[in-house]
Amino acid sequence: MTSTTPLAVPHSVLNPTPSELPSEARSLIQVNSSVVSSPARQAALRYCLVLLLLPLLAVPAFIGLGKSDFFLHHGASVWVRSNDAVFNMKGRDCDVLIYGDSTAMTGINPEVVERNTGFRTCNIAVTNAVLAVTNNLTLNHYLENNAKPRVLLVQFSPDGFQRASQSWRSTIYAEGLLELLRHGSPAESRRVLLTHPQESIAFAGYAAGFSAFYAIKDVWFHTTHLRPDEDIVTVRNGFFTPPSPARTFCDPSTAISDPTQGGFSRSLVESYRSDYAERSGVVLVNVAPIPACDQNLAAFTAQLNGVTSNSLLPLPIGLFNDGRHYTAIGSTIVSRMVAQELNEVALRIPQSTTATSPPMSLPTCAAHACTPTATPPAPISRRPASPTPSSSLPPPKKTTNTQFN
Repeated sequence: MTSTTPLAVPHSVLNPTPSELPSEARSLIQVNSSVVSSPARQAALRYCLVLLLLPLLAVPAFIGLGKSDFFLHHGASVWVRSNDAVFNMKGRDCDVLIYGDSTAMTGINPEVVERNTGFRTCNIAVTNAVLAVTNNLTLNHYLENNAKPRVLLVQFSPDGFQRASQSWRSTIYAEGLLELLRHGSPAESRRVLLTHPQESIAFAGYAAGFSAFYAIKDVWFHTTHLRPDEDIVTVRNGFFTPPSPARTFCDPSTAISDPTQGGFSRSLVESYRSDYAERSGVVLVNVAPIPACDQNLAAFTAQLNGVTSNSLLPLPIGLFNDGRHYTAIGSTIVSRMVAQELNEVALRIPQSTTATSPPMSLPTCAAHACTPTATPPAPISRRPASPTPSSSLPPPKKTTNTQFN
């Protein structure tokens, strides 16, 4: 048996230097090198760099657009414009200040309250998104720039008394971010943007998308002379009625879950009463009426009974244009109930600084009218003239029995 000896291959053959390669191979290497360093490759690299930088530049640019006056007037909805208008209020002297979520914005008409009480009334309610993102930035700004109200009435839907209502993801949080960026401190705005990167990018998309949408809508208007109903809505003293027809049924809803067993709602109410006791003569925290067909009515009623300044009142679905917002007739009814509550509170001042109104009698309502089923309270007479503390309301306007018609 013969053995074979492996061939020894010179190192220069396995790893030749360029000078040891054939001339054809050297030429090919030179050609490839020139291709790699060609202007085309540099342009491709620049293109890729731009693609990487474009989102990084676009996001802050569109965030800047979203907080601008241009977007407010050319891309924002009537809800957003109403939220922002509060920050232009200065030097007002209101007996009654209405605050809260969109149930107060669309449910408490200052004109109706004034007509039934004689108290100067201002509505500075905002959407729940603004409350979730900015807390009470709007209310605090108003109180710093206007006279101290005699009564601060805060109204939330029953959902607003749930801890989940303070979660950004439960709201159209872009509306709240807009107000924070426009009127919050720069430091707080930066902190929120950096700690909520996903929501910040979404806000940039919101600003870009709605700007494009309203631009297209304006072109459509100039072409067809047709305007959507929302564009002709007028906000008066913080109040407006959404341009939607009355509802005929309630949407299915998920059963509420309250792991705090009412603890959160009680804490929320007490925080308003304690935090704003020195900045208002009387603080009322109300729950807004909801449709009688709401699947969570019984649960909400049990949770808020004895917690809020009023009682949760069910109303016919025909007085709502969605599950929580009111038609013009519905808002008139809610506003008259608020007026009656204020008249009753005025009679107790200054004997009591914490007012809790007795429950209203449950009305029987149709789509066009609403009248109390029980005997209404006696007419409120004018209080005799006497010195009253500055925190007191003026004597209530003498009214007849409250009638919902």
